[in-house]
Amino acid sequence: MAETDRLSGRIAWIDVSFVERRRTPEWAIKVGIRCHLAGMSLRDASQYLETLGVD
Repeated sequence: MAETDRLSGRIAWIDVSFVERRRTPEWAIKVGIRCHLAGMSLRDASQYLETLGVD
């Protein structure tokens, strides 16, 4: 299974209500969590989010 296949699935159960600051968009937090669950390192996940325009 390609890595992009694992990341493209819809995950509805990710609850980010514990996040108090809203500096990072909620969608980016969910993508970051999904990357981590897929086994990506923090560095790779960070680089992936940068390609999506997240600072």
